[in-house]
Amino acid sequence: MSESKLVILDFETTGANVTNNPDKKWGYFKGKIWYDPIELAMIDISSGKEYHWFIKPPEMFLKHPWATHVHGYTADKFIKRDDLVKFDDIYQDISRVLVGKTAVAHNALAFDKVVLEQTCEQYNLLVPLCEWRDTKLEIKSLYPDKSNKQEDIAMWMLEETYDAHSAIEDVRMLKKIVEYIDSKPEWIFV
Repeated sequence: MSESKLVILDFETTGANVTNNPDKKWGYFKGKIWYDPIELAMIDISSGKEYHWFIKPPEMFLKHPWATHVHGYTADKFIKRDDLVKFDDIYQDISRVLVGKTAVAHNALAFDKVVLEQTCEQYNLLVPLCEWRDTKLEIKSLYPDKSNKQEDIAMWMLEETYDAHSAIEDVRMLKKIVEYIDSKPEWIFV
């Protein structure tokens, strides 16, 4: 795969359960509505350019408890930020960067791709046409005996720590992980 066609991507969401389905019954990803991104970061490998936005979520996501224990944001403080943008205002930039490339995310197929699709649907926007690469699935396959949490991977693979669940820090670290994986000959993993 051509490295220059990669876009490293990460969403942070409110994690608010607006479906009223208990997580224990449905599982965390089941029954959720994800068009609640509050942060998006991307690194376009072809240009080296970083993109980073804090996104204003729809009002209904402000009325439910957030996953503050994951990303550290609380609804009342987050909504008072002066750097919030609307998703549909940044959509053209997102689409321009992603179209024709491969979006790379850790847990891409179960989370980031779904967030993008549901958010585009909510705003009546076309989902950018791109391929997807899921590094969580790759790590599970390549290193079945190791943890596949991104912050753990950073430690056992690269011997680094970082500020996990900050979208910009997540994509910067994921870029390093992808570069490490892609630098190894395929025969190593046979």
